[in-house]
Amino acid sequence: MTLGASITLPFPRQGRIALVVRYKPSRDVPPPGEGHADVIMPSGAPVGFFVDVATERRGTLGFDVPGQVYGYAAFASYRPAYVNLADATAGNVVSGVLLIQATAREQDLFQRAWQAMRTRPGTFTIAGWNCSSHAALAFHLAGLVGREIPGLDTPDNLFHELRRRHARRCEDHYGYLGFLPRESSGDELDLHCDVGIDAVRAPVTGPVPPRRPTSVGDVARPGA
Repeated sequence: MTLGASITLPFPRQGRIALVVRYKPSRDVPPPGEGHADVIMPSGAPVGFFVDVATERRGTLGFDVPGQVYGYAAFASYRPAYVNLADATAGNVVSGVLLIQATAREQDLFQRAWQAMRTRPGTFTIAGWNCSSHAALAFHLAGLVGREIPGLDTPDNLFHELRRRHARRCEDHYGYLGFLPRESSGDELDLHCDVGIDAVRAPVTGPVPPRRPTSVGDVARPGA
């Protein structure tokens, strides 16, 4: 690992997938403005759902606008602080990472869900079909959560629902996150990456905050 991160996360191909909640500083504190929900694939590749780049550049608000699945290259171009440790540190972009031990079948279904979304991304809508809705769909198709996020579709609500259901096979980390591709890949969803985070490890088990409705923060920053 040459990321310079204090903790190396178990990727690539070590039986994990992950939810990433941007700007979430700790387990009990939701991200200001609700942040953004991304995921880490079994390979260590960062993946997320956003307003498509052309639409975002026009400043179109996120109601039924075209969506886009980001892989590493899109993150590096348009959200470098989400994948580059130095940029995350310089910009004070903290991420909360929920690692989940996943079976081979769960990993395969999770991968297939994102492949389908990339092929037919459809639209992005602030309330009800946003970044966290799409991440939740992938976790649902992998058999890890129900079809709906309890409360509003927010990254933090999805985080706590996954912890509630899978506390015994989860661990969470908070800090500056970085990805380092090991080699080029023809499929960005299967790009092998080393993943590191400058953070203090949280306990694997512990009390889970109660479900709570929260405001939807994507309104202020479509696709943020």
